[in-house]
Amino acid sequence: MKRYIEKLLCVWICLILLLGIVGCGDDKTEQEILVENPSSADGEETIEVAPNPAAPNTQNPSTPLTAPDTEVPETPAPTPRPTRAPIAGDVSTGRFPDYDTGVDADWSYQSDELRIAIKRNEDEEDQIVYYVADIWVRNISSFRMGFGRGKFNTGWEDPEQFAQREHAILGFSGSFNKGLVIHNGVKTKGVEKSNIAFRSGIVVVYQDGSVKIINRANKESFNYDKENKLNGGIRHALQFGPVLVQNGKIPEKLGTYTRQPRIIFGYCEPGHYIAVAVDGRTKKSIGMTEQEEAELMLSLGCTDAINLDGGYSTAMVFMGKTISVPAQFKDEDGDTSSGRNIVDMLLFAEYDADGNAPALSDVTADKIYGE
Repeated sequence: MKRYIEKLLCVWICLILLLGIVGCGDDKTEQEILVENPSSADGEETIEVAPNPAAPNTQNPSTPLTAPDTEVPETPAPTPRPTRAPIAGDVSTGRFPDYDTGVDADWSYQSDELRIAIKRNEDEEDQIVYYVADIWVRNISSFRMGFGRGKFNTGWEDPEQFAQREHAILGFSGSFNKGLVIHNGVKTKGVEKSNIAFRSGIVVVYQDGSVKIINRANKESFNYDKENKLNGGIRHALQFGPVLVQNGKIPEKLGTYTRQPRIIFGYCEPGHYIAVAVDGRTKKSIGMTEQEEAELMLSLGCTDAINLDGGYSTAMVFMGKTISVPAQFKDEDGDTSSGRNIVDMLLFAEYDADGNAPALSDVTADKIYGE
C-alpha cells in the first residue's frame, strides 16, 4: 500500500512539472520577431520587435503598401501635340514659337499660325508712350497689305473700319502710297526719285519672309527685276523713311530734336517682325525723335527698321479696335478730330485654304487677350 501511494505521488509530481513547462512558453504574438541587439548602450542584450509585413503600416502611414509581387505601372508620357505638315508659303516652321509669347503682354493673340504680343510702355519722366507688337507668322499668307476702300488709290478710310474690313488681327498705318508700292507680288507704283526723308527708304518683304531695307539717302538703288529673283520673289514693298536700322547699324544724320507720333516697322528674322506705334501730340506723350526710334528698334533685336507714315496717321489697331492714342487736330470745319483716315495699312491675319483672311467673328475667343 505504501509503494502504491509513492507511485501515485510520483505520477502527480510529473504531471504538475509537465504542465508548468507548457505554461512557461513565449507569450508574444506571431506578429513579433525577437532579435538580439549586441550593440546596446549598456552592454545588455535588448530585444527589438520587427513589424509583420502583413500588418498595417503605422510607422509611416504616408508610404503606400504594395503587394511584393505586384508591379507598379509607369506613368505614360504625354502624347506630343501634332505639328501640321509643311505647306507652300511657310517661312518659320522651325523657328515659330511653341509657347505663348503674350504671357506679360497687354494685348495678345496666340494661334498655331500667328502669334502677336503687344506691350504698352510709358516713360513718365520723358513723357513718352509707345506700343511694341512682337509678331510671329508661320506662313507668309499671314503678312498682308491693304488699300483704303479695298483698292489702290480709291480713297481714304478710318483705320478701325479699314482693319475690320481686311479681317486683320493687327494693323498699322503704312506708307501713304508715297513711292514704290508692291502688293502681293503686283507692282502698282514705281520708285520715287526724291531723297527727302519720307521717301528715302524702301522696305522689301520677300516670299520666304525675309526683309531687305534699301536706303536711298545713301544713293542705294532699287531694281525690280533683280530683287524679284531673290528669296522666292517679292511679296510686298513700300517706300517711306527715313531708314532707322540697316544691317544692324544706325545710319548717320538721323533727326535728334523733333519729336512726333510714329509708326515703325522692324525685322528680326524670317517670320519674326516688330511693329511700334508711338503716341505724340497728346497730354501723356510728346513722341520720339528719329534717333530715339532707331535706338529703340535696335534694343528690341531688329536688324533692320524703317519709319512709316506717322503724325496724324499714326494708328495701331488690334482686333478691330485702335489701341494707340491718335493725335488730335482741327479739321477743315474747325472741329477737333482724333487721327485721320489713311490709304494703306500693313496687316497680319489668319488665312484659309485659298489664302484669304477669315472674318474676325470666326476667330475663337480663347486665342485673344486684352481685346
